[in-house]
Amino acid sequence: MFDQDVAPDVVEFGPGDANLAVVCNIHGDEPTGARAIHRLLKQLPEFERAVKFIVANPPASISHRRFLDVDMNRVFPGDPESDDREQRLAAQLVTETAGCDTISLHTTHATHEPVAFVSEGHPRSLELVSQLPIAYVINETPVIDSSFSSTGQIVSIEVGKVEHPNSIAKAEMLIRAFLTNEGALSGKPPMHAPVTKYFDIYDEVEKPSGDRYELLARNFERVEAGEAYAKSRNGYLLAEEPFVPVLMSQSGYDGIFGYRGRKVGESVEDAKEAWLDEEK
Repeated sequence: MFDQDVAPDVVEFGPGDANLAVVCNIHGDEPTGARAIHRLLKQLPEFERAVKFIVANPPASISHRRFLDVDMNRVFPGDPESDDREQRLAAQLVTETAGCDTISLHTTHATHEPVAFVSEGHPRSLELVSQLPIAYVINETPVIDSSFSSTGQIVSIEVGKVEHPNSIAKAEMLIRAFLTNEGALSGKPPMHAPVTKYFDIYDEVEKPSGDRYELLARNFERVEAGEAYAKSRNGYLLAEEPFVPVLMSQSGYDGIFGYRGRKVGESVEDAKEAWLDEEK
């Protein structure tokens, strides 16, 4: 099989051994993170600590496809001996970011505002995300298996909508905030979201096949039992129980609108109590 020697693209800037990483293009059809990194590096910043910048899935990025063999963000920690390119790339990315405080940049169809995902059981990830200007933080562990965030101190960020020009600026701002917080760049302390809200997701919201839907629910605004959250020419879809919509969109996923969530609090202490205590 060709591309047996495929590997993530890694460049490193700054003095010392790198224990910070900025990752983009786990999905090859999401170029926003790479463009934001390019904009940052084009300004020739002076790094005070070593940082790795990593294009995770070069072959899919060149092809502008989400993936070539399997969805890379559902196969971590990967398999270096697999015939699937994304399995091999996932294994290499885990090795490359081992011990690194890491942010991973994505885009979405659901919202213009940045949204962060972390995995419960990684307190360092919560500390990292609590210092970033992000209004919504989601624990993905109950629903999403084998994501990159599950492998360590990693914050995965949906920086904005796919291919939207403002998403690049938001991604660059978040990279700067992360690197400033961690002492890799000098400058003013980054701004913060007025209030950061923390959520669990606990189920998928299925999208019945064979029809086109208009989404009525708004992300992160509670849907009550009996309330319509989507409609089609054949009628309305009604909530059987209350839930908070998370990353719901009309076209972002095949087979689902997004996720059912519940709010756990408005502080990192609330999130730690809800998520980390469950691991005991």
